[in-house]
Amino acid sequence: MLAVSRHPIEKWLREPVIPVLWDPEKHGRVITEASTVFLQGGSLVELPRTIERFRAPDLAGVGLFAHIDLIAGLENSEAGLEYLASLHRFNGIVTVHHHLAKAARQLKLMTIVRLFLSDSRAMERGIAVATKSQADAIEILPAAAAVKVAADFARCPLPRIAGGLCRTEADVREAIDSGCRAVTSTRPDLWRLNGR
Repeated sequence: MLAVSRHPIEKWLREPVIPVLWDPEKHGRVITEASTVFLQGGSLVELPRTIERFRAPDLAGVGLFAHIDLIAGLENSEAGLEYLASLHRFNGIVTVHHHLAKAARQLKLMTIVRLFLSDSRAMERGIAVATKSQADAIEILPAAAAVKVAADFARCPLPRIAGGLCRTEADVREAIDSGCRAVTSTRPDLWRLNGR
């Protein structure tokens, strides 16, 4: 059994699958079982409607993280962070821009830094950058790489999330068994693993 970290982000990593979505209205009850949702895509003009949906009683306890790099019209800058914080519903951001972690922390937003692992050099750089940035967690893509490099990331103090190309329940279990706290997925069939 994995030792559970006392890091504050653990509150948002209770369930094995983090739904990655664009429109919460399309998915109804299945996202209410998640501990966290990543909002990825859509546009700045759609954010107020999305925020209202996440203020509803059935989603009020679900963590909401914005992928600040992929919402059209939202700058991946301190100004973009300030805008998200002003909405008073986002718990954090997901980004490849590790330098945003400090500014996000000052605005009481958590940061999940995305790392794309293509080779050993990218892995070493990713560990160093994520640790130095003092992000709250890292998302390693693709998920298969997160499994393969689990021993290398054991020295990294940040909770790990696996993302990308998880297609089956067995893929999710393999990532969790390797030490990842959760898996991100755009597949509603995998979201149903939450709440079991």
